[in-house]
Amino acid sequence: MNDLDQFGVTADGFVVKGIDRIIADQQARARAMFGSDVDLTSGSALRKVLDAAAVHVQELWRGLEAQYYANFATTAQGPALDLLGTDLGLPRQPLQATGEITLTLAGAEPERRFVLPQGTVIETTDPPRKRLRTTAPVRLSAGDPAVTVGVQAVDRGPEGNLPARRPLRLEPTWAQLHLNLGPATVTPANPAPIVGGELVEPDDVYRARLLGVPRTLWTQDAVLARILDVPGVRDAAIFDPYGGVDASHSRFNTYLFGRRPFSAQRQTGSPYYFDVVVAVEPGWPWRPSDGAVPAVHDAVLDIVRQWRPVSIFPNINPANQVDVGIRATLLIQAGHDPDAIKGEILSAVQAGVDRLRLGRGVLHSDIVLAARATAGVVDVQNLRLRRCAPAFGDVTLDGAVFGNAQELSVGENLVLAPDEIARFALDSPLIDLQVLSQ
Repeated sequence: MNDLDQFGVTADGFVVKGIDRIIADQQARARAMFGSDVDLTSGSALRKVLDAAAVHVQELWRGLEAQYYANFATTAQGPALDLLGTDLGLPRQPLQATGEITLTLAGAEPERRFVLPQGTVIETTDPPRKRLRTTAPVRLSAGDPAVTVGVQAVDRGPEGNLPARRPLRLEPTWAQLHLNLGPATVTPANPAPIVGGELVEPDDVYRARLLGVPRTLWTQDAVLARILDVPGVRDAAIFDPYGGVDASHSRFNTYLFGRRPFSAQRQTGSPYYFDVVVAVEPGWPWRPSDGAVPAVHDAVLDIVRQWRPVSIFPNINPANQVDVGIRATLLIQAGHDPDAIKGEILSAVQAGVDRLRLGRGVLHSDIVLAARATAGVVDVQNLRLRRCAPAFGDVTLDGAVFGNAQELSVGENLVLAPDEIARFALDSPLIDLQVLSQ
């Protein structure tokens, strides 16, 4: 039997028998049963019965193919993928409701401008309180007192949905810590409902989560996978210096065994600690005292407690956020809007930086490609990356820079330490783009 005669489960997967092969096999069986002279022309009654049966047989083959591929996370879809997630103890997550709100400034000084950063927390005034986070920075002034901005619910699921025209306010604790409004007030309003919490994550997102689930109880990957599912966590890293040999250190392969102890002996009963560094999304508080939104530190601590072995304890620290900026000269074609080109480039750079994980630096070439891919840009000249001094964190694992800002040379990449994460804000003072028309 050659490969063309193999159907069903094979070494290359499931092979469906085609409708033409099904019809040919049925006609061959009809000739074997009724004789070689049986009438199988297109107008015969027997031929019509066989053709109708072939359609149903083809559907049966397609059902068998779907059932076969439903057993694997890489190919399962819909309810079949849900069943695989149930086996792994990882159900499909509901989405966060989204929509738009209007922020209105009142009582501001004529020449003063206010910037509400991405992640500004807004809540309903009446209990039960529902909280939202803005998805972009907002600028308000007396001359432009009303701005519409996108929002996303803090809670996943239908409980994050919000009917239209609900009384809203800035979350008081968050506003006190992050804003300096003075006598001015900012009033949010949602003229349209905030919806979408009743939906669930699509198959491709859910499949990626299932494929990343470790099959062991205690490994760095197993704990990390649970931490990344905590609401408000942008990225995380686990540093376990005694969990394995780190060949990247200069002292590796230079130790003289037999001349001195390898390390101080741990006393019996003393706990063992490992470090967890967590990068938080904008607007999420680190400690419960930072706002009414569930604190990331406590949520991560609860997760790690469930997965750590006995006498193994975590040191949970916030990542050092590094503000990134750029300085360059753009040469554009005549007739193009310079502001529109600058806005498109900055949005592309922000999207690229937001995808970076802990310790991943910003590449000079990526910024150049993002700028040159913008319609109307002829050339990018003298592009330099900038970094602001990161907020001083509780942990410095390898090479973090504190207390100074830097402007790198042309072509130099921005390198980050393992406990640093890049952030690019559209309204950052580190951005300096000069535009010249050709």
